[in-house]
Amino acid sequence: MPTRVRSFAPGPSILPDDVLTEYQAGIEHYADTGLGILELGHRSGQFEQLYNTTVERLRALIGVPDGYELLLLPGGARFQFTMLPANHLGPDDVADYLVTGHFAAAAAAEAAFYGYVNTAASTQADGYLRLPAPAETSFTPTARYVHYTSNNTEMGTQFKQPPGIPASAWLACDASSDLLTRPFDIARHGLVYATSHKNLGTAGLALVVIRTDLLEPVRQLPPFLSYLTHAQAGSRFNTPPISAIFVLNLMAGWTMRQGGVKAMGTLSTTKSELLYRAIDDSDFYVGLADRDSRSKVNVTFALPTAELEDEFQADAAQQGLVGLWGYRKVGHLRASLFNAISLDAVGQLVEFMAHFARAKRRRLPRPVSSRRARGPR
Repeated sequence: MPTRVRSFAPGPSILPDDVLTEYQAGIEHYADTGLGILELGHRSGQFEQLYNTTVERLRALIGVPDGYELLLLPGGARFQFTMLPANHLGPDDVADYLVTGHFAAAAAAEAAFYGYVNTAASTQADGYLRLPAPAETSFTPTARYVHYTSNNTEMGTQFKQPPGIPASAWLACDASSDLLTRPFDIARHGLVYATSHKNLGTAGLALVVIRTDLLEPVRQLPPFLSYLTHAQAGSRFNTPPISAIFVLNLMAGWTMRQGGVKAMGTLSTTKSELLYRAIDDSDFYVGLADRDSRSKVNVTFALPTAELEDEFQADAAQQGLVGLWGYRKVGHLRASLFNAISLDAVGQLVEFMAHFARAKRRRLPRPVSSRRARGPR
């Protein structure tokens, strides 16, 4: 069997070997059912136990306090761009959105179908390479909620703390990329959502943590669009993606065995510092994100030319290092350091970067340190 590659892709993320082994066994035989997990009925007692165990593990890992419901919903995080305002932004209401990346902008655009959206801050003019300062942020005093993206996967920026908000509002967060990579204060939020294919497993789900007083929608909705519907049905209003929930359960168990989110936070800092040091100490690589806004999960960087970036990816792939492409609208390079990416894998990438720079530097007509990172290509 060939050696597995080290994938730094932005999603779906690589899965730990332990999780893959458990999943493969579950495909053939799950529990005492005589069936594989792909054949398991969603009304069976075995699935009921799987679902309950998954929710219990996630509540413990994330630190979900009393008074919050945890839902496992189809559609990924993208569906939450619509579901959140459909439930909570009436036609006469205002929601504030912090537009700090392409997906944050998409969330704001979809919310505008339901009510008024105020762009409280935007860093689009700076290519989303930094986060807004508090002085640049203008909240609506009567905003119903404030939405932000805790980690911007595309350009590699991350909020260190949730933003302060008006007293009238509650906080909504798209935490798709960094949930479970560090401790997260759920109590400061009314609603948090995350797609499942970063640190939670594979594609097919959105995890939603919502305060129970926010389950009731502000308008009459088709049942499938309502958080209340899914809460009352135990996330089984429709047939759930059982296989994805199984992987989610396995990833939650694996994360607990690694020491939980506190240990993951320490590891995330160590991995990102190692990679940023390789970039900053080099005269060949250029970090893209503003240093004060840098993400510990998605590290973006550039090489002197587009041709060298293409060569970098091709040569890296020959060394078993894949998934280093930048966001499709931006280009350049990106290493996503999700929880399943080991410190050893990051060390291997750093070693390759040093070797590649030594081999290619002689082709440059002038010192790289005098160049600026290029824009989108």
